[in-house]
Amino acid sequence: MAKKKYILVNDLGTTGNKAVIVDDQLNIVASEGGHYETYYPHPNWATQRISEVQDVLLKNVKGVIAKSHINPKDIAVASFSNQMMTMVPVDKEGNVLMDEVGIWCDMRQNEQAERLMKALGGNDEYYKITGIGWQPALAPICKIMWYKDNLPDIYQKTYKFLQYKELIINHWVGKFATEHGDMSMNGMMDCVKREISPLIFEAAEADVTKIPDICNSHDIIGYITKEAAARTNLPEGTPVTLGSGDVICANTGAGIIKEGMAYTYIGSANWSGVFREKPSLDPKYKMTCNTMQPQGGYQLEMTTSAGGIAQDWFKNAIYTAEEANLSSHVYDKMRADAAAIPAGADGLIFLPYIRGGGAPHFDINARGVFLGLGMAHDRRHMLRALYEGICFNMRWLYDLYEELNIPIFSLDEIRAIGGGALNDLWMQIYADVNGVKFSRVASSQQMTALGAAIMGGIGVGIWHDYEEATDLIKVEKTFVPDPKNNEVYNALYPIYRSAYSDLKNLYKSLTEYVEK
Repeated sequence: MAKKKYILVNDLGTTGNKAVIVDDQLNIVASEGGHYETYYPHPNWATQRISEVQDVLLKNVKGVIAKSHINPKDIAVASFSNQMMTMVPVDKEGNVLMDEVGIWCDMRQNEQAERLMKALGGNDEYYKITGIGWQPALAPICKIMWYKDNLPDIYQKTYKFLQYKELIINHWVGKFATEHGDMSMNGMMDCVKREISPLIFEAAEADVTKIPDICNSHDIIGYITKEAAARTNLPEGTPVTLGSGDVICANTGAGIIKEGMAYTYIGSANWSGVFREKPSLDPKYKMTCNTMQPQGGYQLEMTTSAGGIAQDWFKNAIYTAEEANLSSHVYDKMRADAAAIPAGADGLIFLPYIRGGGAPHFDINARGVFLGLGMAHDRRHMLRALYEGICFNMRWLYDLYEELNIPIFSLDEIRAIGGGALNDLWMQIYADVNGVKFSRVASSQQMTALGAAIMGGIGVGIWHDYEEATDLIKVEKTFVPDPKNNEVYNALYPIYRSAYSDLKNLYKSLTEYVEK
């Protein structure tokens, strides 16, 4: 029997890191997580301290190796997933020049974004090049412009701008590199040519040499040095691959690697992804992003800002007593309450824009609304409507795909991943609202880690290609649409869609009132 091979993954998320050891059958052997803080020192700023991130990661790596009880020499490769769109300035030796840096959701770059859009001829022209529909102020190209404008000494000393995984890899192997997946969200790539856009760097008046060489996610960038081995307990000479950003790793972990496949991720946000050989660059239908995949092709992503976070908001506001008594079992109580209410929540509709922004409207003024609330409704109806409203919003995104001649409703299934996918009731509502089978993938909360593991495993030859690796991904449960419930939702959906346009001006007026 061949000796089992293992892959170490560090999944550097927004709230913390998770070190995971995966075997060559994509089984999770051990996991060790740790939290790092996000700081909000000024309005629109969101920062983290690199020293804290590094401390958590090293502790997690040592912890997961000990917990797994495997011989570290059996770790065939180390790979990474990370939160995207964060820029860390480093010098030629890889020293961090600024410990506290803006992360992906840092929005201080509005002035730089406006200047870049003007230089390019508008947001539509920017989208035609990059394929990114996010607010431009989030883009790392604008973060680099901000450094140049506001911290010129740091900018001048910067040899390379790195994302989290690339910083750790530099400290482990001594090389500077990035990869197409993360770069495709940075607002500086030509989406079609899959290379850096000189036009954007010219418009940004930024130095393109401060960006590392672009490799593939599964390329071996280097090997653990003697110094890194002493810090991590990994054997000297262990191969290291880049992996990719969390969205790209989730695509791969869900097995979405060829046309005719799609998935939805239900975490704090709710995004959809559809594989295509070519990007979609029509500004009328802006994708959140067209991410470049390591095996070729693109994931056409659309994201709505509120998914599981809406459920958590409702829990914190309405189920406080139950949470105190039931702890994590409060979610079982919530599911039972919502399941007791029929499809359509007796005419109650929820618009899930509780934190604004996101597709399909990209309206930062939009807010959550319960529409049709009456004396006959109680919190069970409100919770049922909340689940349904998020599913209605996803159906709207699917309609946009269909308008672009990208099939959704005729697919055999849509795969579901993330913590929200563990909720059977919610999964059934997704299927009923959309009239499509939804299939929950096994280990649905570990998809980013599994995607990064696949990239690492291909890099060292554990699997020959992405198809062989993703054949190991298992569907845990499939939810088939209920025709009667689908009929109810088909009648409510047009009302849901018209509600936003009817409220759009009121959203703006309310924002102006709040900001007085």
